[in-house]
Amino acid sequence: MPVTGRLARQLITTCTRADDLVVDVHPADHTLVANAVVLGRRVSTVVVDPVVAGVIWTRATSGRDEADRRGVEVRIARVEATYVALAHRRGEAALVVVRRTCDAEPDTASIDGSPDGSPLGEPAALLAPGGHLVVVTGLHLTQGRPHDPVPGLIREAQRAGLVYLQHIVAVHGAVRRRQIVLSLLPTHIAARNAQPVSSHVLAALRAHADVLIFSKPLTSPVSAGACPGGEEER
Repeated sequence: MPVTGRLARQLITTCTRADDLVVDVHPADHTLVANAVVLGRRVSTVVVDPVVAGVIWTRATSGRDEADRRGVEVRIARVEATYVALAHRRGEAALVVVRRTCDAEPDTASIDGSPDGSPLGEPAALLAPGGHLVVVTGLHLTQGRPHDPVPGLIREAQRAGLVYLQHIVAVHGAVRRRQIVLSLLPTHIAARNAQPVSSHVLAALRAHADVLIFSKPLTSPVSAGACPGGEEER
């Protein structure tokens, strides 16, 4: 589930300020991390593949000075150890980005057992008060049938003590005459978005991603849809 450069910049500039910490959990590429560095944020990410880790580090630090490089942290960890690898970042992040794809299982790695029982409890624990959790997802196929994960993700986030702010539809292709032109997608994005549908249909391209934004209350729970501080989301 890719995050485009435009979406990355929008999330970073809207949800964070200079020198804030951005955490990207299991990214497919360097896009979010590199944009965070360019925009003057510190960044921490964890990936499974050492090759991906190397690409992210190179793209994020190339041409940057020593101060910028010190603000970039790329860790390699098994999926089940994801939040153990990020334990030192608990309560620090202004923005945490996770992806929920149809083949992804709820996060099982635990720092302290996630007593709230929510699979989003661990990424929520990384947030500083007032920080934002972004979940990038899309329509899933469950036993060959489409399934909308959005309502379940909202419930998970609420169980983790977060406030639901906004649902953004991030279109992957250009819109021409009210139609999404998927043929204009870059080849590498189109390949990552291709999903098997059935034995009769080879693949389908995702036309968009669902981007869910949640906030961690500053002190006590606030009403859904309100933005702590009144200036973070627009």
